[in-house]
Amino acid sequence: MSRTFLEFIGTNQKSNCGYCNGERGETAVKSGVKAGAWAHTMRVNDYAGLLDMGWRRSGRYLYKPNNRVTCCPQFTIRLDVTKFKMSRSQKRAMRQMNEFLATGKRPVCGIKEEDSGAEKVVVPGTSSDNSSEKVKSEAVTAVRKEKDPDRPVLKKKEIRNKRFEEKCRQRNLDPDVVRAERRQKDANRQRTIQSFIDEARPDWKHKLEVKLVPIGTEEFDSKDNESFELYKKYQHIIHKDEGCRLAGFRRFLCDSPLIKEKRLGVDLGSFHLWFLLDGKLIAVSVVDLLPNCLSAKYMYYDPDYSFLSMGTYTALREIDQTQRLEKVNHNLKYYYMGYYIHSCPKMRYKAKFRPSDLLCDESFNWLELDACTELIEKSTDRNGFAEFCPGFPRPAPLPLNDMLVYTDGAMTTFDRAISRLTDADKKEQVLRNAQEVARLVGPNLDAAVYYFSEFEA
Repeated sequence: MSRTFLEFIGTNQKSNCGYCNGERGETAVKSGVKAGAWAHTMRVNDYAGLLDMGWRRSGRYLYKPNNRVTCCPQFTIRLDVTKFKMSRSQKRAMRQMNEFLATGKRPVCGIKEEDSGAEKVVVPGTSSDNSSEKVKSEAVTAVRKEKDPDRPVLKKKEIRNKRFEEKCRQRNLDPDVVRAERRQKDANRQRTIQSFIDEARPDWKHKLEVKLVPIGTEEFDSKDNESFELYKKYQHIIHKDEGCRLAGFRRFLCDSPLIKEKRLGVDLGSFHLWFLLDGKLIAVSVVDLLPNCLSAKYMYYDPDYSFLSMGTYTALREIDQTQRLEKVNHNLKYYYMGYYIHSCPKMRYKAKFRPSDLLCDESFNWLELDACTELIEKSTDRNGFAEFCPGFPRPAPLPLNDMLVYTDGAMTTFDRAISRLTDADKKEQVLRNAQEVARLVGPNLDAAVYYFSEFEA
């Protein structure tokens, strides 16, 4: 049986933050501080366990932010797809896609969405300057405040409510009863992602095919160049990145340490989810299928189709894919969206997929998102870090006696390997590193094999 083979890199790696571009670095202790390891091979079970300890992967590189000191605390977020309900704007994204496919006409107006493309360790690009927008906003607010206080400006929702209540009074109806009846009707006709997909007809002007393709297969390789050109166009236009290279693209999005496995009728491993419009690749979601979840890693799309709210639409189709898989394997019911970063407005779109939970970075228990964001907003830490489950015990570290290590071309126990070291400084350093790794990976990776450079002569 193939094993997980991890090469420890370090726990204090620093990089430029791709979320705030270093803007919060002066108020936080460090910028982009994380632990890192190189995964030569990895079992899907082990990677699922690392996700639940706050880790992520970029190609074969595994990393875990040190949320207590990094400038932008990053919390793992997941959604139970069996409980997912679409919001109004998400339904609109599905409806507008169908209208485009049916008629070829662009929607009059899209939906407001943030950039939902990325989970990169370092995202290149310049920081956006919001100062002018802020000045405009403050000026508009000042003008509004100067208006006649006897004629307050009502929000659209308040105006609608007043009109509704007036109509109810004219008809001798109780507004609360009418609202309750409407809610029940809405619940009865609750639309699903599948219901929108099922609307497709052969006579529609365009055909959209969504296809899950395992990496490393002949079919996957057939679109290698087309996929890279799409990625390069996306990075250039959306992220202003002009340095894309094929080798880097393959390392980042096509290379994976995950060992393919079939469990309860579902093929697990790393995949690309292709979005083909009339046979042309217009979007790609990079995902991992694990025993309990679909983990979304990255998404890129053709900016020419931004009018179709591609960030929201592709995320909904990833959720649909997870729902389909859950029907085959009931254990696979979670949709992992990577990290939620409350201090980064561009990452808050993930909170729109409900009901979602965040992972406590100390106890590694899951807690409902709204409760977590309330704690984050009340945080007194310099970088905004919050512990979601204070008082809960942290998982026990992996016992060093159970740790398997690779040294001198063979696998052995950590105790035997460290007993062979004669250099006191090396022995102390590898012991510290091993203890840190054991703490970071938790107790469930006891079958993995670890490599520490200090063991080599």
